[in-house]
Amino acid sequence: MSHYLGTAMRLYLDHLVDWEALLSLQRSERVDLDAEVGAFRTILETAAQLAASFEEPARKHWHAEASLTDDGGATSPPHIRAAYEQLRKAGLVSLPIDEEYGGYGLPTLLNGMVIEMISRADPSLMMIVGLQTGAASDIQKYGSEEVKRKWLPRFTAGDVEGSMDLTEPQAGSDLGGIATRATETEDGRLRVDGQKIFISNGGAEVHLVLARDDDSYDASKGTTKGLSLILVPRHKDDGSPNGVTVTRLERKLGIHGSATCEVVFDDAEGVRLGKQGQGFRAMLDLMNAARLGVASQAVGLASAALHDAREYAKQRKQFGVPIAEQPLVKTMLARMTVNLEAARALLYRTYGLLDRNIAREAALGRDDLSAAARAEAEAGLERDSSRVRLLTPLCKYHATEICDEITRDAMQVFGGVGFTMDSDVGKYHADSLIMTVYEGTSEIQASFALKEIGKGALNTVFKQIRDELAEMQNDPERAELAKQVLEMTHRIDQAGGVLFQDIGYALMRAKLLTQMVIDVTAATELLHQAGADSERRVVAEAFIARCSLGIEHMARRIEVDADTAVDRDAAVLALEA
Repeated sequence: MSHYLGTAMRLYLDHLVDWEALLSLQRSERVDLDAEVGAFRTILETAAQLAASFEEPARKHWHAEASLTDDGGATSPPHIRAAYEQLRKAGLVSLPIDEEYGGYGLPTLLNGMVIEMISRADPSLMMIVGLQTGAASDIQKYGSEEVKRKWLPRFTAGDVEGSMDLTEPQAGSDLGGIATRATETEDGRLRVDGQKIFISNGGAEVHLVLARDDDSYDASKGTTKGLSLILVPRHKDDGSPNGVTVTRLERKLGIHGSATCEVVFDDAEGVRLGKQGQGFRAMLDLMNAARLGVASQAVGLASAALHDAREYAKQRKQFGVPIAEQPLVKTMLARMTVNLEAARALLYRTYGLLDRNIAREAALGRDDLSAAARAEAEAGLERDSSRVRLLTPLCKYHATEICDEITRDAMQVFGGVGFTMDSDVGKYHADSLIMTVYEGTSEIQASFALKEIGKGALNTVFKQIRDELAEMQNDPERAELAKQVLEMTHRIDQAGGVLFQDIGYALMRAKLLTQMVIDVTAATELLHQAGADSERRVVAEAFIARCSLGIEHMARRIEVDADTAVDRDAAVLALEA
């Protein structure tokens, strides 16, 4: 259990979050800090214990696939259902939902840690838990009070699960192509008809469906206007079928236990969440939460691979010594460790910003703030919302790419054994491959980040980072490292000035720019960790040493290639393969 509830998690729980300020802002009553943090610790410890117990069955039954059910649904394999039942009984589902609906109101940072631990044991199980939380959170934000009271207690009790139904045969990342239709009938029903594909956990009882409103169907086609987010259950209130059918399951390279479904809606009744025609905005909340969830999933899976690789390297001897002592293997394991910690640091930083925004929204919804406090909360909300919009795609991009790299390197540590199913690392790598794809590919995430940078979000992010780095220069233990990271931010500004002279070239080099932003943001957060725990300084030092060279290299690539790269790539592609 101890390695599931890791050092970084404990550091944020005990030192790196001002829980009193956060909870006091979110609530109108006085906070019993010891009791609150004690409850948080109990939740994390319970999740760690349960997740560790799921590990062996998940590895043993990795090949077991989801299956169709006789009533037109789909279900996960028995070992996943058994694990979910344990989480349900322990009350560890839909944790961020408000207490009045049966949840814990858990901060997103801590919920992300729970998701990370579950994914470390079984990424397929995480798909159920993550989507359940995401669907419930959107219902809480956009549903009427009647809808919330009807559904949210069932989510927090673990009696129903959720899915997000976006993708269609002609509409992947381009949601303007959505053709599923929502029609208001003369008798007052809201009817949904259409087909969705690649729907994770598509056998769930509750589907959040993005559909095009019938009254503006032709006029809005090809755009994200005229879309509504609709809650469609598989069964009506009387228990009869509601026109929601899983027609097929995808066979996949990994995460076999997660049901990936084609779902058909035929005269299915639903209820609109939020305002008509504004479903895309509501779905964005769910998509962004899902992207952070996938980042947590990737960090959890990478943790499993790194743990196994390090343990194997200590035991496996070649030429009379453990391979962990071989210089090339040692440096590989060290790089894997530093990369994982950097991905986790970026993710935890983003969750922290999101939690502050949630607290501000709660405070602004009350009438007990002074005029000055209200203005401060509004300004902070606007500022940090811009930061979260930029950092969210960066988290998803970086964590999933790092997971792919770490699981691949773990196979390398195992040698030939890693290519067999006698070890687990091959399973980890197979599971990791989807993570750079679903909820938007890495290329899509870089494009989203570039769009936010074009709106000025990078200036907002860098202002905060530079202020933090300036403060760190008062600490002799971190001053020199902070100065190096500060210099990196200015180097990025220089390269960005070249990049944005041509939007086509900027799109082409989006990954380079986003990686540089990732590096300085993660480095800054690692320095915060080093300030709270001096033993972690070595991680920050190793990461910054590599980043200083990497950022200079990426900046030079942007500057040197600006006039030739687009035409050169076109010429290369003109050649026959």
